[in-house]
Amino acid sequence: MRDSIEAGPSFFTVLASRRSVRGYLPEEVPLQTLESIFSAAQQAPSWCNIQPWRVWVTRGAQTRALVDALMTAATTGAPTPDFPWPPEYPEPYGKHRRECGAALYSAMGVARDDRAGRQEAWMRNFRAFDAPHLAMVAIDRRFNHYAMLDLGCWLQSVLLGAQALGVATCPEASLATFPDAARAVLGIPDELGLVMGIAMGYEDPSVAANRCRTTRSALEANVRFVG
Repeated sequence: MRDSIEAGPSFFTVLASRRSVRGYLPEEVPLQTLESIFSAAQQAPSWCNIQPWRVWVTRGAQTRALVDALMTAATTGAPTPDFPWPPEYPEPYGKHRRECGAALYSAMGVARDDRAGRQEAWMRNFRAFDAPHLAMVAIDRRFNHYAMLDLGCWLQSVLLGAQALGVATCPEASLATFPDAARAVLGIPDELGLVMGIAMGYEDPSVAANRCRTTRSALEANVRFVG
């Protein structure tokens, strides 16, 4: 096995090294490793311990079927997410978003006026960047933003657990923009709203997008110590 849960890097090392990976090798992650990641994430805190995350993790033919369905939906119809994206990004959030996009397209060598290149880059989202596994994440629609708080705790646990075991990830809101396609393949019940997907696998270092690095604001931009 490539990974071991027994002796891994420190929490702070894992936190600092985690990043979104947008290009994967075809090699699948062993089922035991996937189970270790998601089992550990079950320890995430949640409001009144409701544990609202509901997750479908694909492998093999199921991954290919889901990607095919998402690609077909993305090329033939308009997005219909269960939870709409923000209509705008006021400052300073808009600045962060623009800087992130600039860093990514620069790493890929896609110019701002390259419409074809940008469209191709966008469509790679629905291929989950060729990852061998997708984790599709849903919550009961009745909980809305309360469950989103819990989901954030769970998601970070998954991402850091994967990083600790050498598994690359990329959380993607775009994978939830055509929920009917995902429901048809995975049998996700209608009462659950699809929130996002997570691409998972081993990083392909030859993919240009994986050279992208984003920055973080100084601590004082987000946190105040009082008293």
